[in-house]
Amino acid sequence: MSLAIDALLLERADGVRLLGPLTLSVAPGERLGLVGESGSGKSLLVQALFGVLPPGVRQAGGSISAFGIPMERPGTARDRIRGARMAWVPQDPLQALNPLLTLAEQLALLPSVHRKEPAPATLARLIPLLARLGLPTEVGFLRRFPHQISGGQRQRLCLAMALSCDPDLLMLDEPTTALDPLAQKAFLDLVLELQRERKLGFLWITHDLGLASRACDRLLVLYGGEPMEAGPTARLLSAPGHPYTARLLTAAWRQPSTESGYLPAPQDRPTGCPFAPRCPEGLGACATWSPWTGTPWDGLRCERPLEPGPRP
Repeated sequence: MSLAIDALLLERADGVRLLGPLTLSVAPGERLGLVGESGSGKSLLVQALFGVLPPGVRQAGGSISAFGIPMERPGTARDRIRGARMAWVPQDPLQALNPLLTLAEQLALLPSVHRKEPAPATLARLIPLLARLGLPTEVGFLRRFPHQISGGQRQRLCLAMALSCDPDLLMLDEPTTALDPLAQKAFLDLVLELQRERKLGFLWITHDLGLASRACDRLLVLYGGEPMEAGPTARLLSAPGHPYTARLLTAAWRQPSTESGYLPAPQDRPTGCPFAPRCPEGLGACATWSPWTGTPWDGLRCERPLEPGPRP
């Protein structure tokens, strides 16, 4: 297994739960989509995977392993994995890139650490990849700084950096948020093409169920830091079991929704299903959590699941 997360629990220092308990896995070559709106804990998960949780957030339970290496334990074994076998394409490339380094210097960073590869050799090796990504390969372009190129070019540069050490597992955290629809499609098509060629496993994190449906084999739906539903993409799209999954489908197809309300702050979330205050199917029983039914990879947590059948 490329990635295995078992009962992961993330909390604030004051004990307020932010994410989990969460169990998921990514097999070699598999594409898993983690879907949920802002505040669901998606980006926190990636930060936990790479050991860079924000100040005041801690792992309070569970385990994370990548390629059999425990990722919650600092040390040489974990450092060999991060950026090499497991890479990350961040949501905000301008914030992720070092403003004081040229594009060439950014590209050479990971190979210099993991492969001890000189910068000229790295750039020569990556030229075909840059061209494939639609980035100029001239020396003049590579001497630019991040603020001197477009947002789409910065995003593709981050993808090139993530692929620079030929990883086996790729994390993509809302990678198309800042791109227009045409650029989103082009980026997704390119990632999927590279994924098939390199047999990459990846975890695609997004609020857009429509986008995830085109990118992923399986989906895991989060709301308020809690898993709502998981299963094969085709089944979740044709017959969602949780009302929140159905709500995401409505949003993906740009259809009007009668649902109102908003995701509360972590300390204000109800003791039962976090979606209950917004749920059109909600019952008094939703004030307590129902058990997760099925397996961690194909299951549901809902007191009143939707009837089977096609939905928008």
